[in-house]
Amino acid sequence: MRLTQRALLSAAAIAVMAVLMPLETAVSSDAEDLEMLHQLELFAEAFSIARDNYVEDVTDADLLEGAINGALESLDPHSSYTPKEDYADRQKSARKEYGGLGIEVTLEVGLVKINYVTPNGPADKQGIKKGDFITAVEGERVLGKTLDDAVEGMRGLAGDPINVTVLSPDNSSRDITVIRETVYGRAVRHRVEDGVGYVYIETFNHPNLEDDVKVALDDLKESFGGTLPGLIVDVRSNPGGRVDQVVKVTSYFLDNGEVFSSRGREAADTRRYHAKAGELFPNVPIVVMINSQSASAAEIIAGALQDRNRALVLGRRSFGKGSVQSIMQLKNGGALRMTTERYYTPSGKSIQGLGIMPDVLVSSSPESDSTRKRIRESDLQNALMNPNEPLIEENLDELDYPPEDWETDEDYQLKKAVELVKSPRYRSMVAMKNTSR
Repeated sequence: MRLTQRALLSAAAIAVMAVLMPLETAVSSDAEDLEMLHQLELFAEAFSIARDNYVEDVTDADLLEGAINGALESLDPHSSYTPKEDYADRQKSARKEYGGLGIEVTLEVGLVKINYVTPNGPADKQGIKKGDFITAVEGERVLGKTLDDAVEGMRGLAGDPINVTVLSPDNSSRDITVIRETVYGRAVRHRVEDGVGYVYIETFNHPNLEDDVKVALDDLKESFGGTLPGLIVDVRSNPGGRVDQVVKVTSYFLDNGEVFSSRGREAADTRRYHAKAGELFPNVPIVVMINSQSASAAEIIAGALQDRNRALVLGRRSFGKGSVQSIMQLKNGGALRMTTERYYTPSGKSIQGLGIMPDVLVSSSPESDSTRKRIRESDLQNALMNPNEPLIEENLDELDYPPEDWETDEDYQLKKAVELVKSPRYRSMVAMKNTSR
């Protein structure tokens, strides 16, 4: 290494050490300071060797970015560094933002069928309705295209116009110009399922989620003439999201009381999150559906309703992501995503590495090695250990599998959830849990 490089890197190492050292050095010994300096010099040496000898050209920026990420990822799998150019894109992706028409579509008889229109979205403003078909985009017919190709042609920058040909159910056709807007994808689906209410929540990373869930619940209530006979809340494969949204949504099913708590490095960092008064459906049986990919905020709602004995949980043990990541913006426009707290259910159990164990174990597919073993948080490299709770495992002898001839397009877990919420077994299980408290 050239002398000037060594001098500069050593100076940089000393500067970094100066930043890392506390203002009050009484606690830190001279030996510890010297060891820190040696480690920083080692980093500087390794940095220079990699830059000068790697098989392909690498830039200082790439190496430093990798070093930052490597340091964070060695702590746990959810801590990372995001450079400036990626940060804004990731924010949009997390909120499901895109420039589009505000419609949800499927492919039917070779045409794009509209199944949902976002209220007050671009398509809605131009009179496009659910049940309409799009037959052409910018004069190019969609017949013969895949759904992905057809939809890709509709995406673009917000503010840009797009011409579509719309065919209505009465066979009238019209050309419409729609101005694309930044549209929030719908995160909630709901319907009446075999005599009970059903709500699917795809993500908690949506700014309008609280309102969307309320609209869904009100619509279900109206469908049953004002009294729900039962409700299924489906958070399967929900990766989690915003804490404020999960607390607000959980408040619909609880009357006051704790939803969850989060605890940081120090005891003083503990924060408790409570539901508001006035649950929407007191005494209505509720089943929450989870699976091995239900994580974070999805585990919070399942754990809260289970701990508070407000719902029974059905499915597979959840993912076990019981940690809180804070986004810390940097001066260069990038950001650090760093684990700062752990989640705890109202009974004080840590979710981290364990997840939520269902009251009723049900598999989505017939028994096989893949159904018996699921990849969860505890399987990830450098996953945080759970300091308070022993590892819990599903009792596979109790796991209810669908029969071998079960149709793959039928939802066995949902079928079992409907049976449970409608059966006397629900009441007896809730009563038993109350007795055992």
